[in-house]
Amino acid sequence: MTSSNFAYTGCDNLEVMAEAINYNKFLLDCVEKHVTTTDLRVLDFGAGQGTYADLLAEREIFPECLEPDPDLQKVLLAKGYKVVDCDTEPPEAEKYGLIYSFNVFEHIKNDQEAAEHLASLLRPGGTMVIYVPALEMLFSSMDVKVEHYRRYRRTQLNRILRNAGLEVVDSRYCDPIGFFATMAYKLLGNDDGSINMRALKLYDRVVFPLSKALQSVTGKLFGKNVLVVARKP
Repeated sequence: MTSSNFAYTGCDNLEVMAEAINYNKFLLDCVEKHVTTTDLRVLDFGAGQGTYADLLAEREIFPECLEPDPDLQKVLLAKGYKVVDCDTEPPEAEKYGLIYSFNVFEHIKNDQEAAEHLASLLRPGGTMVIYVPALEMLFSSMDVKVEHYRRYRRTQLNRILRNAGLEVVDSRYCDPIGFFATMAYKLLGNDDGSINMRALKLYDRVVFPLSKALQSVTGKLFGKNVLVVARKP
């Protein structure tokens, strides 16, 4: 996944999602629970413009960033982040204790190769947290707009990470109410793939907390996204 021929087309949707306060807090909590020491090296894979890196920095967690889009690399560098070379593997002593990736794997044509590359960047005992869109039946104009290759089944992502040599320690569907909201978005035929800011904020503030609470019941069955946590032996 080199940077020379990569450009991300969904930056306007990224800016909208930055306003999803409860949704983003849920993702940040998924990372922070695996930060066991203050000197743990953390990598944000597919860092974009630094949305999650910025929010983690507010929690005194300072990730390094791997981002293939050259324009977004410039944004990250301007913010002061260390931007990691996509194709360089660090020496054993400098490998990461935690790698997280939120809504990135679906943009990568060869996701198995990407998983294997990330696994090679983890130190033994290190943790990987992957969050992706779920279920091909939900594939819509928004997926097309931001150039998704696919949406995932939970077992599919489990297999990819296991094939990369990792042990899956947690695997679940997330945001079950979002499944129905996304299906409605698809069926109503929003052709330009945009996200309505007012609708997003309403869902995030009112509906998402309830949807998150339901995950304990629906986590093995369905949801708008898949969350998998894996560990390197």
